[in-house]
Amino acid sequence: MTKIKWTEDFGIQNEEIDEQHKKWISIYNEAHDKMIGIVPVDKRDDIGKDALKKMIEYGKYHFSSEEKIMKEIGYSELETHKSIHRDFAKKLDNINLQMQQGIYILNSEIIKTIENWLIDHILTEDKKIFK
Repeated sequence: MTKIKWTEDFGIQNEEIDEQHKKWISIYNEAHDKMIGIVPVDKRDDIGKDALKKMIEYGKYHFSSEEKIMKEIGYSELETHKSIHRDFAKKLDNINLQMQQGIYILNSEIIKTIENWLIDHILTEDKKIFK
Protein backbone atom coordinates (compact mmCIF):
# COMPACT_ATOMS: atom_id res chain seq x y z
CA MET A 1 0.00 0.00 0.00
CA THR A 2 1.56 3.20 -1.16
CA LYS A 3 0.79 6.83 -1.61
CA ILE A 4 -0.86 7.81 -4.88
CA LYS A 5 1.31 9.87 -7.21
CA TRP A 6 -0.60 12.11 -9.62
CA THR A 7 0.32 11.47 -13.24
CA GLU A 8 -1.27 12.71 -16.42
CA ASP A 9 -2.92 9.28 -16.73
CA PHE A 10 -5.36 10.50 -14.07
CA GLY A 11 -6.35 13.54 -16.16
CA ILE A 12 -9.89 13.43 -17.52
CA GLN A 13 -9.67 16.54 -19.74
CA ASN A 14 -11.53 18.86 -17.37
CA GLU A 15 -9.35 21.28 -15.44
CA GLU A 16 -11.77 21.77 -12.54
CA ILE A 17 -12.27 18.05 -11.92
CA ASP A 18 -8.57 17.31 -12.45
CA GLU A 19 -7.67 19.92 -9.81
CA GLN A 20 -10.21 18.40 -7.42
CA HIS A 21 -8.79 14.93 -8.05
CA LYS A 22 -5.29 16.27 -7.31
CA LYS A 23 -6.58 17.76 -4.06
CA TRP A 24 -8.36 14.53 -3.10
CA ILE A 25 -5.24 12.49 -3.82
CA SER A 26 -3.30 14.95 -1.66
CA ILE A 27 -5.83 14.44 1.16
CA TYR A 28 -5.56 10.66 0.67
CA ASN A 29 -1.75 10.87 0.87
CA GLU A 30 -2.00 12.92 4.06
CA ALA A 31 -4.41 10.34 5.51
CA HIS A 32 -2.02 7.59 4.42
CA ASP A 33 0.85 9.23 6.30
CA LYS A 34 -1.26 9.77 9.41
CA MET A 35 -2.92 6.36 9.44
CA ILE A 36 -0.03 4.17 8.26
CA GLY A 37 2.94 6.16 9.50
CA ILE A 38 4.58 5.72 12.86
CA VAL A 39 2.06 7.08 15.33
CA PRO A 40 1.97 6.59 19.09
CA VAL A 41 -0.52 3.85 19.98
CA ASP A 42 -2.63 6.20 22.11
CA LYS A 43 -3.10 8.62 19.18
CA ARG A 44 -3.95 6.16 16.37
CA ASP A 45 -7.72 6.15 16.80
CA ASP A 46 -8.03 9.94 16.93
CA ILE A 47 -5.70 10.45 13.98
CA GLY A 48 -7.52 7.80 11.96
CA LYS A 49 -10.91 9.33 12.72
CA ASP A 50 -9.72 12.82 11.80
CA ALA A 51 -8.12 11.65 8.54
CA LEU A 52 -11.22 9.69 7.56
CA LYS A 53 -13.48 12.65 8.38
CA LYS A 54 -11.42 14.89 6.10
CA MET A 55 -11.68 12.31 3.28
CA ILE A 56 -15.46 12.08 3.75
CA GLU A 57 -15.95 15.84 3.77
CA TYR A 58 -13.86 16.40 0.67
CA GLY A 59 -15.56 13.48 -1.07
CA LYS A 60 -18.98 15.04 -0.54
CA TYR A 61 -17.77 18.35 -1.95
CA HIS A 62 -16.11 16.68 -4.92
CA PHE A 63 -19.05 14.40 -5.74
CA SER A 64 -21.45 17.33 -5.69
CA SER A 65 -19.21 19.42 -7.91
CA GLU A 66 -18.50 16.60 -10.36
CA GLU A 67 -22.19 15.69 -10.61
CA LYS A 68 -23.07 19.32 -11.31
CA ILE A 69 -20.58 19.39 -14.19
CA MET A 70 -21.90 16.09 -15.54
CA LYS A 71 -25.43 17.46 -15.45
CA GLU A 72 -24.36 20.67 -17.22
CA ILE A 73 -22.76 18.73 -20.08
CA GLY A 74 -25.63 16.26 -20.33
CA TYR A 75 -23.58 13.22 -19.39
CA SER A 76 -25.74 10.23 -20.29
CA GLU A 77 -24.50 8.04 -17.43
CA LEU A 78 -25.11 10.65 -14.71
CA GLU A 79 -27.51 8.55 -12.62
CA THR A 80 -25.23 5.52 -12.68
CA HIS A 81 -22.25 7.68 -11.74
CA LYS A 82 -24.20 9.30 -8.90
CA SER A 83 -25.10 5.84 -7.62
CA ILE A 84 -21.42 4.86 -7.58
CA HIS A 85 -20.64 8.03 -5.61
CA ARG A 86 -23.46 7.34 -3.13
CA ASP A 87 -22.30 3.76 -2.60
CA PHE A 88 -18.75 4.84 -1.82
CA ALA A 89 -19.91 7.67 0.44
CA LYS A 90 -22.06 5.15 2.35
CA LYS A 91 -19.09 2.81 2.66
CA LEU A 92 -16.96 5.59 4.16
CA ASP A 93 -19.81 6.69 6.43
CA ASN A 94 -20.17 3.10 7.67
CA ILE A 95 -16.45 2.85 8.37
CA ASN A 96 -16.63 6.17 10.21
CA LEU A 97 -19.63 4.99 12.25
CA GLN A 98 -17.86 1.78 13.20
CA MET A 99 -14.82 3.75 14.31
CA GLN A 100 -17.01 6.11 16.36
CA GLN A 101 -18.60 3.07 18.02
CA GLY A 102 -15.18 1.73 18.95
CA ILE A 103 -15.24 -1.13 16.47
CA TYR A 104 -11.63 -1.81 15.58
CA ILE A 105 -10.78 -1.50 11.89
CA LEU A 106 -7.20 -1.63 10.70
CA ASN A 107 -6.03 1.72 9.37
CA SER A 108 -4.26 -0.18 6.61
CA GLU A 109 -7.60 -1.73 5.59
CA ILE A 110 -9.27 1.69 5.45
CA ILE A 111 -6.43 3.21 3.43
CA LYS A 112 -6.37 0.27 1.00
CA THR A 113 -10.14 0.56 0.46
CA ILE A 114 -9.86 4.28 -0.32
CA GLU A 115 -6.75 3.85 -2.48
CA ASN A 116 -8.33 1.13 -4.61
CA TRP A 117 -11.56 3.05 -5.05
CA LEU A 118 -9.92 6.38 -5.92
CA ILE A 119 -7.59 4.91 -8.51
CA ASP A 120 -10.23 2.68 -10.10
CA HIS A 121 -12.92 5.35 -10.07
CA ILE A 122 -10.80 8.07 -11.66
CA LEU A 123 -9.18 5.81 -14.26
CA THR A 124 -12.36 3.93 -15.16
CA GLU A 125 -15.54 5.85 -14.36
CA ASP A 126 -14.38 9.46 -14.49
CA LYS A 127 -12.46 8.91 -17.73
CA LYS A 128 -15.81 8.13 -19.40
CA ILE A 129 -17.23 11.59 -18.71
CA PHE A 130 -15.31 13.49 -21.39
CA LYS A 131 -14.75 10.79 -24.00
